[in-house]
Amino acid sequence: ASMALAQKPTEGSASSLEVQLNLTGDVNTIVAPMLKYRYFLSSNMAIRFGLGLETSKVENKFAENADGTGGTGTQLIKSMGWQVMPGFEYHFAGTERLSPYLGLSIGIGGGKDTEEWTNFDGQAYDNGLTAKIESPYSMFGVGILAGADYYFAQNIFVGAEFGFLIENITIKESTTTVSSGGTTNTFKTPETKVGGMGFGETAAIRVGWRF
Repeated sequence: ASMALAQKPTEGSASSLEVQLNLTGDVNTIVAPMLKYRYFLSSNMAIRFGLGLETSKVENKFAENADGTGGTGTQLIKSMGWQVMPGFEYHFAGTERLSPYLGLSIGIGGGKDTEEWTNFDGQAYDNGLTAKIESPYSMFGVGILAGADYYFAQNIFVGAEFGFLIENITIKESTTTVSSGGTTNTFKTPETKVGGMGFGETAAIRVGWRF
């Protein structure tokens, strides 16, 4: 009976909601789940909307002496980013459980990278030196996608997705504030643009519900 229920919907159940749990090998990184909503215009065409949020925090320590003794300097690196991703999918016949698809997605997002130094000069321990670097950015991208949903229970699926991505990132004017010996200086870095393209995948587990 359970085998019979584990079939992809062919009518009704026009919406689906899924969570993408990102995997990371860095124990100091916390990646928030990505949410994706789909609305099926027909049995083989769907519009989609994704929402992603990612935060990370890494702290590096630097000893005053080579043997690890003396004072300690720290470099705290933090990052926060968000992204919204509307798109379209075309689903092929597949099998009773498998629903392969091709799609197109647009990504719009932004965020900020921050570094905070304490007793650190960017390379090694430096007693009394502190600094803060703030680099906001925005991004725009287009992806051609290929993926599949596998229904292992009634209206419940897991999936994977790959894509060819074209992305442009604008790193806005960055600010660096350095304090040492009672003196504080502020430096500005001009805006820059970075672009790239290539095949990519997201190391993630996609789990969804069709309703």
